[in-house]
Amino acid sequence: ALYFFLLDGPAMIKGFMFLSPLDDRHEAELLAEFSGVSRAVVLATLLSALAQGLLAGVGYYFAGLNSVFLLMLLTTGLALIPFVGAAAVWAPCCLWLYFIDGRFWPALLLAIYGFAVISMVDNFIKPFILHGQSNLHPLLALLSVLGGVSALGPIGILVGPMVVVFLQTLLKILQREL
Repeated sequence: ALYFFLLDGPAMIKGFMFLSPLDDRHEAELLAEFSGVSRAVVLATLLSALAQGLLAGVGYYFAGLNSVFLLMLLTTGLALIPFVGAAAVWAPCCLWLYFIDGRFWPALLLAIYGFAVISMVDNFIKPFILHGQSNLHPLLALLSVLGGVSALGPIGILVGPMVVVFLQTLLKILQREL
């Protein structure tokens, strides 16, 4: 699908614009908003995963784990996946530290740090970037991501903010026309 969207995308957009009852300038405005928000959502997801990986690496280093770089890469990769996230790496590391290495305090401190810092940083980064890259209020950006995920599952991270910005743009167009 991605191949055909890239290949025939402009023709498909022209076809939809021809069929749409909206004025061409309104369609262009909606298309510009859609493009900006989709780029912002991808950027926010990537930067959030990178931040989680780096923060997790700091925690792994201070907890005394081996292969910190590999654990950072795994954390960054899994942070891209909704509902799996960085906890899929730092939680087993805590269990390893406690049950295999027998080190209670590093395991406990990594668990607290993982829950309070690593897994929560995306709740700040995504709305901040969505607010900066689009005209979406930070609270609305956070609610659109959370609502999109709860309504649509993992794809809701991308679709939620796009739907909210699409509706927000339609309301602006309606307000201007009235």
